[in-house]
Amino acid sequence: MTPQEVRDFATRLMDEVWRTFDDQAVERFYRRDVIGHHREQTLGFEDIVARLQRDVGKFGAPVYDIADIIAEQDKFAIRFIFSCTLLPANTPIATEAIYFYHLRDGKIAEFWLLSDTPFDYRQ
Repeated sequence: MTPQEVRDFATRLMDEVWRTFDDQAVERFYRRDVIGHHREQTLGFEDIVARLQRDVGKFGAPVYDIADIIAEQDKFAIRFIFSCTLLPANTPIATEAIYFYHLRDGKIAEFWLLSDTPFDYRQ
């Protein structure tokens, strides 16, 4: 993929998967053998699907404010501020996250997540 195609892929990933919490769209973007890294956690395809399923209805008015996308052939980094209201308590939160993605055959093969808020990806 060219850097522009990778950048377009990154934008579609955010629009079609994360902004909508669409667990059905995961297969279009992630390889089944994807490996994710978040602190001490090693994550797989099913962890991503489960995360999206848990997040539906948990966050009110979610916003992904993308600050940077850096794209190269078959890899990209994205930095954004995620803000929302935690439901049902209506508590506002905001956190900065940075993801590094490696692509293989047009899908995400491996990723690393850095966030200023520690959390268990699987909960």
